[in-house]
Amino acid sequence: MIQEILDVLRDSPILFMLGMGTLPLVGVPLSAFWLAAGAAFKPPWYAFTIIMGGMAINFALAYLVSNRWLRGPITRLFEKRGIKIPEAKPSEYIKLTLAIRLFPGLPNFMQSYLLGLANVPFRTYFFVSFPPQIAYAIGFVVIGESLVEMKGFKLVLGISIVVAAGLIVNMIRKRRTADAKQVEQLTSS
Repeated sequence: MIQEILDVLRDSPILFMLGMGTLPLVGVPLSAFWLAAGAAFKPPWYAFTIIMGGMAINFALAYLVSNRWLRGPITRLFEKRGIKIPEAKPSEYIKLTLAIRLFPGLPNFMQSYLLGLANVPFRTYFFVSFPPQIAYAIGFVVIGESLVEMKGFKLVLGISIVVAAGLIVNMIRKRRTADAKQVEQLTSS
């Protein structure tokens, strides 16, 4: 059965890319697509090409939904309750995008919607969102490939890449928190 699913995916890379672009908008994890791409598409650069296309579609659609269609109704709903939705300042666009993309545990669709609601410009949102996601995607593609090929070394390598990406993200987040505390201490003195 798994082989039949992989054959269908291999025969429909455009459909796979479109699914990856749309299904995460309603909560399907990107990591499931990364694993499937690693298992279905060979060589790995081809899997990455399909992943990049799917993520580009996903990021663009999520921004459109959150910034163009949901921002107005959500803003009005919150204003009725006396709550103002914070809007990012130009000097904070890149920092905010990285902070949200590096926040552990927050699903991709929520990250994308938050950035769109915060009114981060599309260009910043789009291009700054890719590097953190690609770091994880590489590991998941290697894991997906290793599961099909049943190669223990590739499985260990893929898991190591995902863990390393997670550790790097955590170090960046801790460093940013320490820097923010240091600035706060200097300004309060």
